[in-house]
Amino acid sequence: MTRSAPEQAAECAPRWAARLLVLSVMLLFSVSPMALGLIGVKYDLAEAPFWHKLHPCTIVAMLAFCVDVAARPRPFRRVRRIAAAFPGAMYFTAMWLLLVAHGLINQQAQLTALVEPYALSLVALFMIDEIGDSRRNFLRLFAHVAILANAFIGIIEFVTHLRLFPYEIGGVEVVGDYRSTALIGHPLLNASTTGAYILCLVLGGDSRLSAVWRISALLLAGFGMIAFGGRTAIAASSVIILLVALRRFAAILMGARVDIRQVLATLVVGPLLFGALIGAAQAGAFDAFFARYVDDNGSGEARSIALQLFDMFDLSDLMIGPRPDLVNSALKLLGIEIGIESSWLALLFQFGAWMEFFFVCGLLGLFYEFWRRGRPGVTLLFVYFVVVISSAIGIAAKTLIFAQFSLLLLLLFRREDAAPSRN
Repeated sequence: MTRSAPEQAAECAPRWAARLLVLSVMLLFSVSPMALGLIGVKYDLAEAPFWHKLHPCTIVAMLAFCVDVAARPRPFRRVRRIAAAFPGAMYFTAMWLLLVAHGLINQQAQLTALVEPYALSLVALFMIDEIGDSRRNFLRLFAHVAILANAFIGIIEFVTHLRLFPYEIGGVEVVGDYRSTALIGHPLLNASTTGAYILCLVLGGDSRLSAVWRISALLLAGFGMIAFGGRTAIAASSVIILLVALRRFAAILMGARVDIRQVLATLVVGPLLFGALIGAAQAGAFDAFFARYVDDNGSGEARSIALQLFDMFDLSDLMIGPRPDLVNSALKLLGIEIGIESSWLALLFQFGAWMEFFFVCGLLGLFYEFWRRGRPGVTLLFVYFVVVISSAIGIAAKTLIFAQFSLLLLLLFRREDAAPSRN
């Protein structure tokens, strides 16, 4: 029986939506704002056209969702199914739209800065289970390749002091910063995403990886972390890895089984790693990294000085959100040129305490949707993420930090992919 043209289109459209989502994820992990600047896209300039201000991965993701919904025979049924399957995400969406309305009407915020951080994460959450096993497997492998290629390029940049793309923020070249930018872009975003990737592997993510590949990937990503130089990400991930190692050691002492493949891989790779670290240290490869702890170009001081902002605004301003021009003047008066390096403080001074409270409640709902789809250990990943964004502007600005973190959870840390436990 020959199918009608509308029926054929209805079957074809979800495939195109899935392909668009795959393309969006590939753009997320491989195209940085600095790469966009090199081809003339003014991503982080206020006077740029609207379409310049959204990352291509966000545009493609929103297009994928529109195609997925609009091409259904009953689009509203698709929307109702999504609402029923993701109640936490629906609550977040309501609070997110409230924040957008408040930001646009009262705080003169830029729409793209409010949309960019969360759009791709929501679309991926809604669609990832429906794109098919083959596409999910491709994205899983692509995530490994992209993160490890990014780490390798970062190491090369760190050693040679050459960059794949110019390090620019707001159209101005950043000088005097040794940290690598590689494929992902800003060093802090690089460090955050690489640290999350390392924790995914340490906590058992992607059970299809062999022990040798897992340890090799951890080594390459670990050296990449040094090249990217995110101190909070390094400290937070190191503490979590130490706690996991102590717990596993205690379990072995209590009689738990030991995977001999992991032991053999560690015995082979361990001495190589130790030798590489000694050689790199003697060659002075870590001098710039440790110098960052001595002189951080005012980053740590800016975090403590930012607390003085509370003395410069009355309670009513803090509750409903002070005027943006007054906040900018206060930051200049305090000598803070790099912005408020805390997502929670930045949200408060952008939108006020009341709006931040509602938005954070919604954000917890979104976190819950990713958390309940993660394998055991996902709580530690969220602890790591919250610590990282607490020391950076993170989710309070136009960044892709949550998009990359959430995609790692969906691709490498899915509950369905967890290896069965052996008794």
